[in-house]
Amino acid sequence: MATAQEKLESLRAARRSSSGVSAASILSVSSSTLSQAISSIDNGKSAVIIELGTKFTKLGSAGETTPRAILRTEYINENGVKIDANEIFALNDRKKAAEKPVEYHENIISQFFKFLFLKALAPTDRPFIIVESVFMSIDMRNAITKTVLEKLRAKSIMFMPTHICSTFAFNSSKALVIDIGHSECVAMPVIEGVTMLSEFESAHLISGKIIEQRCRELLKEHGQIDEINGERRGLNDTDFEEIDSNNLIETIAINSICIGKERAQIWKSGKIPEKELLKEHVFAMNGKNLIIPPIVLETPLEIFFDASLNTQSFDKTLPQMLFSIVEKCPIDLRKSLLSNIILIGGVSTICGLKSRIKEELIEICQNAQKKYAEDVRFYQFSKLKNYPLFGAWLGASLLGSLRETVERKSISLQDWKSGKLAEDWTDIIDKNV
Repeated sequence: MATAQEKLESLRAARRSSSGVSAASILSVSSSTLSQAISSIDNGKSAVIIELGTKFTKLGSAGETTPRAILRTEYINENGVKIDANEIFALNDRKKAAEKPVEYHENIISQFFKFLFLKALAPTDRPFIIVESVFMSIDMRNAITKTVLEKLRAKSIMFMPTHICSTFAFNSSKALVIDIGHSECVAMPVIEGVTMLSEFESAHLISGKIIEQRCRELLKEHGQIDEINGERRGLNDTDFEEIDSNNLIETIAINSICIGKERAQIWKSGKIPEKELLKEHVFAMNGKNLIIPPIVLETPLEIFFDASLNTQSFDKTLPQMLFSIVEKCPIDLRKSLLSNIILIGGVSTICGLKSRIKEELIEICQNAQKKYAEDVRFYQFSKLKNYPLFGAWLGASLLGSLRETVERKSISLQDWKSGKLAEDWTDIIDKNV
């Protein structure tokens, strides 16, 4: 029978070029090859894999190529009050954490985990792998550990950073990992399983929340209401109340696209591009129609690339942020990082984003007279749809199939009661060096 290492090596052999952004811009891996490798590594009781996000939480079992459930990071408590991600992750914020006792926050986390497992699978006596942010606080990690081991009665628990997990699915020894989530973008190089924290960059400007804000602004400026009598008018506060009650801003953001720089400049100048990409969208809304013109769907992501649209922060644009990371890296890594880009996070599924990032990086490098962007390429699966939404979860699923590795890096209830704390991934690296 093939060893686990041989199965992992088969993933490297499966890496190949495929169509996408351009003929040579995608590093592609067959999802069927990955599935076969995972399923044959460990046939025992599978680990539970949870990826915690500020918008969605992904939940499933090791050895599977997609999560069993992708749920909003929120729940309704016993009093009928909605508890959102800000409260669930309050321990990551020192100011919020200090407002109430630790026991209160632990109870919030406990109730959230119970909600998750009512929806998907049974957690008892199974190993847990928590896919965490690289900036998760120790208090948050300890609260999750206490919940999982003491209340859910799990066999063991280990934590892994999002950026590390995302490289496992591609068996990549070095990559520039860009996680564009709902609340912020965090990008950093990962070399041989080690996050280069001194070279990381982050920006709240580059996030799903900002796209939704931009969609709202554009809709207020360009959107119209088509009344029953055929008259069209601008949107008012009552219209936006109905829009919010139907989560239409989120729907618009999901359906937005990322266009090329030349087309974006035409929209910015106040003109309408000659070539039509998207038609006018119509949403039925309480006996009237909401009219969404193409500019609302084509230009929200321009705030990622156009610094003039950002007047409220000093965050860099996305291409500037990536160029800055590469500049800070050792010289022998710079060129290879832009040839091994991994995009994860829900925003990364937006059509056209990879092409625009490539276009902007090439321009920045040319202006700076650097040759880093001669071969800009992205990892992706050829057949696995919406992979970036659960990319880190998938990498943890692969790792979770290696039982011996999981057991070695996890802590059990007995360890926890004896005073041992769940280790940060950096601690594990330090011990193995």
